[in-house]
Amino acid sequence: MATSASPARLAQLAQLQCKIFQNVYNPTAARTGNKILRQRLLGPTMTAYNPQKLVHFRDIKALYPDLGLIDMDEKARLDEIARRKRRGKGAPKKGQGKRASNKKK
Repeated sequence: MATSASPARLAQLAQLQCKIFQNVYNPTAARTGNKILRQRLLGPTMTAYNPQKLVHFRDIKALYPDLGLIDMDEKARLDEIARRKRRGKGAPKKGQGKRASNKKK
């Protein structure tokens, strides 16, 4: 005839079981955050995603000013801005934008 174990003995067994299998003993089922703490850390992955340091053209130009290097992309951008200004499509002067003109009305 099989006898049923007492609740205290079952709790003791569960505690021992958790110790053996390296689990957290949580008889009240309280939220502990263990699920998040067990996850792999994201920090090293995120820092390895981006390269350490990008070398920009302006950095090289600053290092060697005597070479007279010209950034063709920047020159094209400035030319486009000048072309738009000549056509009247450039950015407004400071304090003369859309919001400033609405306040005057």
